[in-house]
Amino acid sequence: MFNKLSPVPVKIHLIRVERIGHLVANQLEYFSKLERGLLPREYRFFVYQDHPSNRVMLNILKRNMRIVPALLPLYDVCRKCGGLGVISREFFSTIGFDTDKYLFKMARRFDFSPREMEEAKSQCRALGLDPEKPIVSFLGRDEVYTTKLGAASKHFFRNANVQTLVPAMEYLADRYQVVRLGSAAKEPVKTDHPNVLDYTFSGRRTELLDVYLSAKCRFFVSVGSGLDAITSYMFRLPVLYVHCAFVTAVASYEPNACVIFKKCWHKAEERYLTMSEIFEAGAGSSTSPEIFDPLGIEIHDNTAEEIVAAAREMVARVEGTWVETEETKERQERFWVVFRKYWPCNAPEVKIADIFLVNNPSWME
Repeated sequence: MFNKLSPVPVKIHLIRVERIGHLVANQLEYFSKLERGLLPREYRFFVYQDHPSNRVMLNILKRNMRIVPALLPLYDVCRKCGGLGVISREFFSTIGFDTDKYLFKMARRFDFSPREMEEAKSQCRALGLDPEKPIVSFLGRDEVYTTKLGAASKHFFRNANVQTLVPAMEYLADRYQVVRLGSAAKEPVKTDHPNVLDYTFSGRRTELLDVYLSAKCRFFVSVGSGLDAITSYMFRLPVLYVHCAFVTAVASYEPNACVIFKKCWHKAEERYLTMSEIFEAGAGSSTSPEIFDPLGIEIHDNTAEEIVAAAREMVARVEGTWVETEETKERQERFWVVFRKYWPCNAPEVKIADIFLVNNPSWME
């Protein structure tokens, strides 16, 4: 009755919290829509059903959202009774393809509290990290992580062997502190470099450091998984995406990102598919074996050498020493001309690693 009479109705919305990527990105999408006036006037409360993937991040969001778990029983009653005018939609959507970069245009509203910052730096020191010196964070994912999520088969091709990241870790560790992140993994990284920390297997993982090391790094090297949403969408820091299997996702990556792709090997013809062929096969926006297997396509990970080369280029871009030439610009344009033929989008600012395009011209065909 109140909502029928009030010019500003009270609404309860359900949010996703069980995966860190959705916890971060879905809420940022909400604020982006709110800033652009795309949502109706409502006095909103938010509830969640699942175990939060990261309570520190949930608390950061709570400082900007009315997240009230005690209202979940009322939400459930209203849902079972058809909404009762209290439930209008569920904020379950992903950020989708943010090709207009709205998430990067919205006001910055999230950060650590002074107490959280002090505690995070203390935890860094306990790990042997100097929080005042630059850190590069790495994130891989394998079958242990995807099995934990209950999505092993659907997201199989997003996995990668973490050892392929080690040479790039060691290269970067000569100038940065390097930290391997992740909540669950098959094995430790195999390196003796004193500046590489396998935080995943350190025995000192905390939800605060998971967020802090994603938010305060010089840049992030990721295979494209939940934590990098903190780096890119929330704190707008550079990300180097490697082992990228989801080709169309690149259109929504942040302006200061750099990408290299997994490659599609045609077993019968014994060659790699061109980007046009990948799209025409329906594989440009899929990471599912149900698409690739019937087509006789194998997905090949990036080699360690490709990742080192991309990391070297990323350092130059981040440190401001990268030199853009007419040839490098032409290669970027050739990639995007083909890409936009199959997946229309505004002019992207994300860069495909130039060394990848040089060595894989089929991605410009």
